[in-house]
Amino acid sequence: MILNSIDIDHGRGKVYLVDTVALGNARAVACYLIVDSTGKVALVDTGYASSIDELLRSLATLNIGIKDIDWIVPTHLHLDHAGAVGHIAKGSKAKSKIVAHERAVKHLIDPSRLIASVKQVFGDYAESFGYPIAVEPEDNAIIGVSKGDEHTINLGSLELRCITAEGHAPHQIAVYINGSKPMLITADSVSMLYPDYPCYIPTTPPPSFDADEAIATVERLSSRLDVKMLFMPHFGISSEPDAVFNATREGINEWVGIIRQLLSEGYSHKAIEDRMVEHVKYKKSGIPPPPYIINSIRNSVKGIITYLTR
Repeated sequence: MILNSIDIDHGRGKVYLVDTVALGNARAVACYLIVDSTGKVALVDTGYASSIDELLRSLATLNIGIKDIDWIVPTHLHLDHAGAVGHIAKGSKAKSKIVAHERAVKHLIDPSRLIASVKQVFGDYAESFGYPIAVEPEDNAIIGVSKGDEHTINLGSLELRCITAEGHAPHQIAVYINGSKPMLITADSVSMLYPDYPCYIPTTPPPSFDADEAIATVERLSSRLDVKMLFMPHFGISSEPDAVFNATREGINEWVGIIRQLLSEGYSHKAIEDRMVEHVKYKKSGIPPPPYIINSIRNSVKGIITYLTR
């Protein structure tokens, strides 16, 4: 469903917040639709493959069909962000071009290793995500962005700067839209902040989370870009970018420190997950997180443990 829209420079275009209702959970996973004043369309992230019908219904409320999508920008390949890329590319009948991190390109073309990795991490639960299908490069052009570089999409009157943003994953990009209120579609370079449980939770999943890279990305995005609004996948729009960036840095450092200490004291991985769920609950004055957020916490703990024991 479309939850919000923000004008870009009084009529040059709009950014729409689309709730993908991931795995039946409202306000958990967002993607962002950018439409310029001439009707050119870019979709940043797609949600799970299992959410594609919800996504397409949302676009239909704006009279946008799958064949109207000019650009698809998967910020990274985790299935809550990019599970439906191949499905949408196929449905676009070769119209959509794709911009992704260069390390993501081969997995868009052949997602078999990605699928195997997801099954290894999530087991049978992975079935609920749906699975990606291959993008055919002879049908849909794919542009890879090298680490430390960027690619600009000319979307009618708008320029979308796709900037590498490693750390959460080694193949992540963010999208910057300049204007009177500069906007950044963050990908998972910032912490989760769910509207229904407002507490910053680091986005640090296995298997490739790197704390040093993640903090360096936050420093680079916050210091080199003039940003007034953040568009976050988990979840929503913030007009307080400094607060979000600071909370992200602090959260990564805090969680890495706590988990390192618990590992040194011999706690099992499951016990550490339980402790961090309680840690979040304590920060919320004893209010327990809902199940989908508990899953997010446990996944972030797994990623930090993997990082510390790599």
